Amino acid sequence: MAIDIINRLILALADAAPLALVTLAIVLIFRTSFTTNFAQGMIATTGAYIVTILYNRYLLVNFPEGNVFILTIFAFLSGIIVAFLFGVFIDVILIRKSKFSNALTKQMITMGIVLFVMGLLPTLFYKAELNMPTIPYFFTKTSVIQTAMGNIVVQHNHIYSIVVAAVVISIVFVMLKFTKWGLGVRSTAANEKVAGMMGVNTKFITAMSWGIAGGLGTLGAILYASYNQTIGVPLMIEMQVNGFLAAILGGFSTFFGPIIGAIIIPVLNQISFFLMPNFQIGGQNLGVYYKVIVYLIILIIILIKPIGLFGKKIAKKV
Repeated sequence: MAIDIINRLILALADAAPLALVTLAIVLIFRTSFTTNFAQGMIATTGAYIVTILYNRYLLVNFPEGNVFILTIFAFLSGIIVAFLFGVFIDVILIRKSKFSNALTKQMITMGIVLFVMGLLPTLFYKAELNMPTIPYFFTKTSVIQTAMGNIVVQHNHIYSIVVAAVVISIVFVMLKFTKWGLGVRSTAANEKVAGMMGVNTKFITAMSWGIAGGLGTLGAILYASYNQTIGVPLMIEMQVNGFLAAILGGFSTFFGPIIGAIIIPVLNQISFFLMPNFQIGGQNLGVYYKVIVYLIILIIILIKPIGLFGKKIAKKV
C-alpha cells in the first residue's frame, strides 16, 4: 500500500511539472494583458512540433555522430525561441493593431489563432503527426529502486520533467521578485494605467510576458509529449483546460497560487484513479469516472471560495 502511494505521488509530480509551466504561462498573460489566452495550447504545440521536426528530421540526419545531449538542447531552445517570437507577434502585431482592443477582443483573437494553427500544423507537418518520436531515446529509460516495502518505479523522463520545471519556475519567480521586468509585471498587474504614468513601459512588459509565456508553454508541451512519445494537434488541449482550472483553483490574483493548484489537480487525479476502482454502482466500476470526480471536487472548492484557495479580494476605492 505504502509503495503504491509513493509511486502514485511520483506520477502526480510528473504530471504536475508540465501543468505548472502551462499554468504559469496562462497566469502571466492574464496578469499583464488582463485576458485569458485560449491560444496558449496551440502556441506550445507549435513549439513542440518545431522541436520534433528539427531533432528527428534534421539534427539526427545531418549529425548522426553528434552529442545527443547537445542536439537535444539545441532543438529545445529552437522550439522555445519560435514560441517566444510567436507570443510576441500575437501581442505586438495582432492585439495592439486590432481596433477597440479589450479583454473580449483579445480572447476572440486568441480563438482565431487556435483555429488557424489547428489547420496549419497538419498541413505543414503532416508526415510527423502521430507517428514520430518527440524526444531523444534516453528520456524513455526506467529505473527500479528496490526497497523493503517493494519496488519504486521511476521513469527518467518524469524525473527530468520535475527537475526542469522546478528550476525554470524558480527562475521565473526570481525574475518576478528581483528584476526590473518582474517589477514591471507586478506594477502592470496591479494597475496598468498607474504603472504607465510612473514610467513603466507596459507595452514592453506585455510583449515580454507573451513571449515568455510562449516559451514556458512549449517547454511544458515538450515534457508532456515525452510521456507518450508521440505528437499531434490535440497534444495540449487537456493540458490547457487543466491549466485554466489550476489557475482558478489557486487564484488568478497570485502567481504562486496557480502553481499550487497545478500540483493539487494531478495529486487528486492519482488519488481518485487509485481509489475509484474499489467502488461500484449497479455493477458499474466507477474507476472510469475518476477525472469526473476530480472536476467535481474542484467545482465544489471554487463554489466555496470563488477567488481560489490563495486568491486575494480586490478592494476598489470610490
